[in-house]
Amino acid sequence: MDRSTWRCWAEVDLDALRYNCRQLHSLLPPGGRLLTVLKADAYGHGAVPVARALEGLFPGDWIGVATMEEGLELREAGIRQPILILGWTSPKRAGELAENQLTQALLSAAYTQRLAAAAQTAGVTVQAHLKLDTGMTRVGYLCHPNHIDKTISQAAQAYGMKGVEVTGIFTHLSSAYLHGEEDEAYTQMQFQRFSQVCQGLSDMGIQPGLRHCANSAATVNCPEFALDMCRAGTVLYGLLPESAKLRKVDFRPVMTWKARVGLIRPAPKGSAVSYNRLAVTGRDTRLAVITAGDADGYMRQLTNLGRVSIRGHICPVVGRVCMDMFMVDVTDFPDIQEEDEVLLLGRDQDGEVPCEWIFRPLDLGPSSVTCNIRPRVPRVYLHQEG
Repeated sequence: MDRSTWRCWAEVDLDALRYNCRQLHSLLPPGGRLLTVLKADAYGHGAVPVARALEGLFPGDWIGVATMEEGLELREAGIRQPILILGWTSPKRAGELAENQLTQALLSAAYTQRLAAAAQTAGVTVQAHLKLDTGMTRVGYLCHPNHIDKTISQAAQAYGMKGVEVTGIFTHLSSAYLHGEEDEAYTQMQFQRFSQVCQGLSDMGIQPGLRHCANSAATVNCPEFALDMCRAGTVLYGLLPESAKLRKVDFRPVMTWKARVGLIRPAPKGSAVSYNRLAVTGRDTRLAVITAGDADGYMRQLTNLGRVSIRGHICPVVGRVCMDMFMVDVTDFPDIQEEDEVLLLGRDQDGEVPCEWIFRPLDLGPSSVTCNIRPRVPRVYLHQEG
């Protein structure tokens, strides 16, 4: 495939993906499983190619998605691994859940009752994992200290309910990416609440099934939270910020996003650049017009904040990012020419643009960057097997 004429594209390194998966497995206890999070089209990397690249690498692993449609896409592509839907699915679709062997998160006691009733009406049994709200205050059985005994009782009812078969239990840690004293205490509190419910079920003679609470950061930093399975999203794609890691574990960026220098043009001192004159040149300037923009996912909010790499030179964004292009200052780098490759994200032979350069100035999470790269940007898959 000749990419020399392409204006904007993303390369997905499947070897790097598999490397990251192996690194994560090296952190797990013996027999530990990994749930690879493939929601939002595998964080923009392509859910089906990512699933195929990982399939069979560790046969006991699971896949996590946010929606039933995401699960069905994988099933239609022939992916047979266990799939957990982490978000809401209408109980009316109980039959489809069972037919496609999709495991549904149980988001509250009332939700469980509705799903079980719909499953009984359809004559099916839906596989499920019970979600505990240990402090995220989003979805799940409430685990506040004043409510914990009731939660254990409600959870026990779910395990015995017709129409659903509960094969696991999980929670989500809200602050595991942060390492202040209060943050770490809050994460520890969430883990303790989760453990209290699991123990309460065990005391009643109920085996909770697969227990999982560790997200990307906790998988790397908190081996004591590993339990039976860990969930890896951000870290799987090499996007976990160094600041979030307490242990030095190497992960490789899976995506490299590129564009081209479309034009080189002069901008004399005092020239207003792009919409709304948000930048004015303070010297005679040489600008490169880059062939990517907000419609490709290079967010407009990177106006006067973004940085790219061209021939290993770090070049700042000048003026507002437009829909299909933006400008960078290349005055100090006379070797930069039209049609040169521009590194927007990731690594190449000349340099690196860390994900932090994009998400930190905008107060976003790293997944926001790759999830935001639009469908019109072709994905090129490198190092496919088979």
